[in-house]
Amino acid sequence: MNIITVTPNPAIDLTARVADWQRGSVNRGQSVVTTIGGKALNVAINLAQSGFPVEATGWLGSDNDELFKQRFAKENVKDTFIRVAGETRQNLKVVDTTTQETTDFNMPSFDVDDKAIGKLSDYLATSVQSSSILVFGGSLPKTIGVNYYADNVKAYRDKCQSVVVDTSGKALSAVLQAEILPSMIKPNIHELRQATGKALITDKEIIAEARQWIAKGVELLVISMGSEGAWFVTADKAVKAQPLSVKVASTVGAGDAMVAGTIRGMIEQLDLADIAKMGTAYSAANIENVATGLPSQSRLQQFISQVVVA
Repeated sequence: MNIITVTPNPAIDLTARVADWQRGSVNRGQSVVTTIGGKALNVAINLAQSGFPVEATGWLGSDNDELFKQRFAKENVKDTFIRVAGETRQNLKVVDTTTQETTDFNMPSFDVDDKAIGKLSDYLATSVQSSSILVFGGSLPKTIGVNYYADNVKAYRDKCQSVVVDTSGKALSAVLQAEILPSMIKPNIHELRQATGKALITDKEIIAEARQWIAKGVELLVISMGSEGAWFVTADKAVKAQPLSVKVASTVGAGDAMVAGTIRGMIEQLDLADIAKMGTAYSAANIENVATGLPSQSRLQQFISQVVVA
């Protein structure tokens, strides 16, 4: 088995911690931390820390890739990113330490030319195996069409063990409207409402919506709902995991960690309730840290034992 994560639009995240910050005013921060980010990339780091063989690919700006190379080496993630001219975007996250709210300022991406697109396509074509787990995640560079994920799901759904997609907006809508759907999708409730045009207020409505996509080919739909927990839905089961109460360092990457924990549960062939516990525990563990990553195994096991599912 090999895990390949594809992050088309990675970022360098600057996370500032500021108490009771105000718009239009001079604010004094307590700290700032610089980390690398991107949905599928965060999944790669979490799974590598769990001992799984992982490679991370996508497109990366060649002018400021040093932080990425250092983190990949530290976490034993195989770096197969295709370098493109220019810099990888830098995003700003402001964590209000008074309200525990995070405000994101996401910057535009680099341009990806046809040559770089072809290199990544060729790499996937030669690297994906029948035992591969293929994870696509995040936003798309401005020069990449909204059907990018949908097209790759079609290309690889029957050529590997699982295809996982975690995205939003038009890219998610394109995935859901495609003829061939991923093995697993993890939208948050706001993303699912936007993609479907439905209110999805009650648990009954959420489960019914999930089952519609499962009937079309999705094997597992995970719907994260912030403080209300997360639904994990398959063809014959649906469980809701309650979130853990932890000290918030940053919510950035919490959803990506949930994807990683869910994938680990799938690899270990856990039942759905235990998959939900694993995914929720990974998410909580990341919320306690500014940078993507897991705590000690004993702390992680403590989280898993505390998750309540129903």
